[in-house]
Amino acid sequence: MKAKTTLYDLLGLTPDATEAEIQAAHRRLIERYQSGQHGLPPVDADNRIKAIKEAVWILSEPGRRAAYDASLVHAAFAASPLAEGGTPLKVEISDVKWTPGRIMLTVIGGLMIVGMVIQIFFSLFAFKQAGRVASGEMASEAQERVMAAERRQMYGNMSEAEIAEQERRERQERADSASRYDQERQERARRDEERRREEALRERTYYADRVSSDLERAEQAARQQAERDQRQKEEAERRAEMEEQRRVQERLSRERARWQQELRN
Repeated sequence: MKAKTTLYDLLGLTPDATEAEIQAAHRRLIERYQSGQHGLPPVDADNRIKAIKEAVWILSEPGRRAAYDASLVHAAFAASPLAEGGTPLKVEISDVKWTPGRIMLTVIGGLMIVGMVIQIFFSLFAFKQAGRVASGEMASEAQERVMAAERRQMYGNMSEAEIAEQERRERQERADSASRYDQERQERARRDEERRREEALRERTYYADRVSSDLERAEQAARQQAERDQRQKEEAERRAEMEEQRRVQERLSRERARWQQELRN
């Protein structure tokens, strides 16, 4: 069965720790859990701080510490085999000659043992009841004292009016901090929205410029193609005209040669 964690285990100390060691462990653990370098959720860290303060409150006062140490002794005894109804020591008696005197001594010894067992039983019962009452009173008092200890540790020797004013200022500071955080968050959201709009505008402008450039290149390519087609058409017309002139010249040459031949004949 897993051993129960004690207040000494919570503070990382042994039961024979001194008052200075208890206070040093208290300061070290409080600084650790308040610094955020513990890897625990905030709620668990707060609960751990409260448990540490309650442990220090109990162990820093000799009377409360003595009562707590006594409860640890009782718990250790209750966990022992004898308290749990373990098997008692068996003594085998054999080959003993039972005389009247021996029988009388045995009866008296048995009655004494029974009386001692009854006395021990009632003592343990009374101790356990007292421990329960003390534990209940201690837990109730601890709950009341922890809050007072926290206030003393946080505010020192300030009066109630000064504490109320300090708490009011702290609430106001938290409210102002929350308001500043909300304003900063809204400002970041506004800047992010403006940046997204500027990026969208640049993207649309780039797209429009690209489309305009593509259209301009397409129009220029179309004009160049039309000019090439026109030049090719004009060139074809010139070649056709020159070919027609050549055929006319050939016909005229043939006619002239034929007329001259007829004239000679």
